[in-house]
Amino acid sequence: MIDLIVIGAGPAGMMAAGTAAENGYKVLLIEKMERVGKKLAITGKGRCNITNLKDWDEFSLHVHPNPRYLKPAFYFFPGSATVAFFNEIGLPTVLERGDRVYPQSQRSIDVINALRMWLERVGVMLEPHQKAIRFEMNTGEKRSKIAGLVAANRYGNEKMLVARHYLLATGGMSYPATGSTGDGYALALGTGHTIAPVFPSLVAALPVDYDRQLEGIQLKNVQLSLFTDGIRRCTEEGEVFFTDLGIEGPVGLRLSRQLVVAMDQGQRAELRLNLKPALTREQLSARWKKEAAPLLRGYMPAALVEPFIRYVRRAGVTEVEAMQDWRFAVASYGDWARAVVTAGGVRMAEVDARTMRSRLVDNLSFAGEVLDIDADSGGYNLQIAFSTGRLAGAKWAATAQYVF
Repeated sequence: MIDLIVIGAGPAGMMAAGTAAENGYKVLLIEKMERVGKKLAITGKGRCNITNLKDWDEFSLHVHPNPRYLKPAFYFFPGSATVAFFNEIGLPTVLERGDRVYPQSQRSIDVINALRMWLERVGVMLEPHQKAIRFEMNTGEKRSKIAGLVAANRYGNEKMLVARHYLLATGGMSYPATGSTGDGYALALGTGHTIAPVFPSLVAALPVDYDRQLEGIQLKNVQLSLFTDGIRRCTEEGEVFFTDLGIEGPVGLRLSRQLVVAMDQGQRAELRLNLKPALTREQLSARWKKEAAPLLRGYMPAALVEPFIRYVRRAGVTEVEAMQDWRFAVASYGDWARAVVTAGGVRMAEVDARTMRSRLVDNLSFAGEVLDIDADSGGYNLQIAFSTGRLAGAKWAATAQYVF
């Protein structure tokens, strides 16, 4: 009999399956797509930001909505352990600014291949093209228990898969082309779990009357603030990118979670860009006046000059005011197709954060993005996947002999 069935071969599912198999258990990993790690392949623009090496005090500031649920998993398997794990399975890594870790090759496919070969070595059975349809429940006992999992192949043919324990790691709804289409939420609901409302996070903000000449411009060392209903909610400094979808880049994405929540509540959202955050308004004004004929090219990239001038004229402000307070009323935000991560998911109050086991169902665990835990960009979300996957696989394996 199969000991553990893991549903979803993303980073959390692969980590959980391999960890349990390392402990000698018979593990089946099923994936509805044709191969493992499809979403992993596009992370970090194809470079794959594996983790972030910040300690808990700093790391937790980037976790939402409640970092305390992640704390046990993080301490069990922090970023340093993730780096050591990948190095041990044959993937050299490199540390970059912001405590971010990437594969030395700068290729996400090498991360996927390292994980796939590790799964083969530890004996995980992998079945692609197997979509989990529903759990069959045995409710005749004191607590609910899964009796089996109905799965369908690419042709729609169904079969029953039976194991002693089941682990749900199906991801969320972001980048649905990679297989993340929210399947896990229906599966969890079928077992009695509840789902915190899901919404796209780390998405672009599309300004009202977006000046398309901005597309392709990337700004460094700038400051971006989010205002909702005229009140400043948060401010970030770093890189801002103007893309075909609107305002993105590391800073834009970090602000997007609060922006989405506010707009979904009917609030007016506005982003304010400061091109010269290192200077006070007085210092910038004095510098501007000192120059006999100030040239905007000395204050910003050449490609930004024309859109900037148009904004100054339209807004009726001075160049100095606009350089430190360029306002973008937000019309909408990006959809699931380009959202980096899903916010919301299986409520963490229904999951034992020390083991990732369900508090409602005897033989069910969770890991990864299907849970109501998400984070900012910068390696944090993948670390959540690896931490919860490792904890779920290890804690289940440690107690399995007594449960069986």
